[in-house]
Amino acid sequence: MRPRDRLLAAVKGEEVFPVPVDVMENRIYPELESGLRRHYGLAEDDQEGLLVALGAHMRWGKPPYVGPPLEDSLVQPDSSFPYRRATRNIWGSWNGSNTWADMFNRPLISAETVADVEAHNWPDPDWFDYGRLGLGADALLEDYLPVSDWAERYADYARVVGAFDPVFGRIMDMCGMERGLEHMASRPDLVHAMVAHIGDFLEEYYRRAARECRGHIDFLEFGDDFAGQQGMLLSPRRWREYFLPLWKRLFAVAHEHDMKVLLHACGSIRAVLGDLIDAGLDVFQTVQVTASGMSPEELKREFGADLAFHGGMDTQHILPRGTSDDVRSEARHLIDVMGKGGGYVLSTMHLLMDDVPVDNVVAMYDESRSYQPDWAAGAVH
Repeated sequence: MRPRDRLLAAVKGEEVFPVPVDVMENRIYPELESGLRRHYGLAEDDQEGLLVALGAHMRWGKPPYVGPPLEDSLVQPDSSFPYRRATRNIWGSWNGSNTWADMFNRPLISAETVADVEAHNWPDPDWFDYGRLGLGADALLEDYLPVSDWAERYADYARVVGAFDPVFGRIMDMCGMERGLEHMASRPDLVHAMVAHIGDFLEEYYRRAARECRGHIDFLEFGDDFAGQQGMLLSPRRWREYFLPLWKRLFAVAHEHDMKVLLHACGSIRAVLGDLIDAGLDVFQTVQVTASGMSPEELKREFGADLAFHGGMDTQHILPRGTSDDVRSEARHLIDVMGKGGGYVLSTMHLLMDDVPVDNVVAMYDESRSYQPDWAAGAVH
């Protein structure tokens, strides 16, 4: 079976052995990525060779930005960081630095009325070329291909289009964390106005992407972070009021175009995971097992009949600080618990960062191929 067929079978609820694996968003931090390429004897620019070596079953693409030039700035956040370049994004805030730290003016931090929100220069879906796709978030413009060519290049793999483009998180970014949370509690008029603009853009962005990619792509990726390690950053009641209707609209775009919904959401979101399933969620990505109420056993027992999982490997403690044996043990645990009954793609619960030893990454993916769980005998091979 091709990696694509194996992964789609797992997402449909079939037990697949070995379990499908992935590299989250096909992105690895630069120093670790270089170390892994050296380990596998690959050329320094061979991204695809590294994904093949690790056994990644998915390829992640997104349309290129072709809108107005974006402002950039050389900044020094504080004495502990070197100078680095930050770029103003399409929303008027900044990428390339800690997005929830107040290093730059927040474009809506001073908004007091709905009219102030309406007056903001909101992004235009015309700023993207939906007829082309590039691999990952950092593809060079010249590397983008027509959708059909991109899909053919990665025909053996499950193909994903989209990005982490949040709604709650975008409001925090544009208002600042403190101000944004104040609005959630006391200014529903402002929150609804911001959600309306963000949602209108995202719905049109995904609709155009889905229209161009129909028949070529398996998943649309969405993302938002609205929870911390101990629980939601706003009450489930408020979250349902402000955000759930939009997620229903966005998920419907994927299903209308014969694609499955994959949502990235970090933290302790268990309180609303059932709501997201009812809204149409197919695959929950991240599975932050270190957060409260997010143990693999509990998630699988409560939601496994209705949901597939992508992630789970601990990038906070085990991968960066554990031994290779610790990593292998955790991989076996995840395969035992989440792979049984199908519906699981082994991956990390966040991006592979530079603090992770090469040997630990190798151990994770190697164990996924060599370990034989009790349920393997009756699984699809």
